[in-house]
Amino acid sequence: MLGAIIGGMAVEYWMVKHGVANVAADTQTPVPGGVAADVAQLKKITPVQAHTMHDVGYHWASLWFAAEKKNWPLAMYFFREARQAVRWTILIRPVRQLPNGGTVDIKAIFDSIDPSAFAAVQIALEDEDAAAFESAYKQALTACHSCHSSAGLPYLQPTVPTSPPSTILNFNAGK
Repeated sequence: MLGAIIGGMAVEYWMVKHGVANVAADTQTPVPGGVAADVAQLKKITPVQAHTMHDVGYHWASLWFAAEKKNWPLAMYFFREARQAVRWTILIRPVRQLPNGGTVDIKAIFDSIDPSAFAAVQIALEDEDAAAFESAYKQALTACHSCHSSAGLPYLQPTVPTSPPSTILNFNAGK
């Protein structure tokens, strides 16, 4: 017991002498303004939906190329990542302001797309059915465009990608 105490003191002395910050003391410093200030700060730094939808587009396009190469585990990975990025987008702003001053419930739209269009993509991936995947993928793109249109952004029209969003990934299955 005495050895542990002496050892702890030696480590503390070494940390102070070498300028290593005391993490426990730093985390207990009260924040000016409290919780209200924290919430206001978080609202200021929360990304806009366009940022998270960029992630959706990256994963959704990568999904296409993984499935095209029949790399089903990679395709399922990108599908799950795309779905999670959509959920992140909804958490940021579940109700979106329309240009005309009205609102649209993005969460409600996704709650209808997820068990239909997205589920069809997932089933095709699980079945490793390339033809069903292509059809479901295109139907999901149409569903995504309907959400964009409902949100007052009809010019955001997703389409089947013609090139992968990243050239660093190998989409071939285990090759």
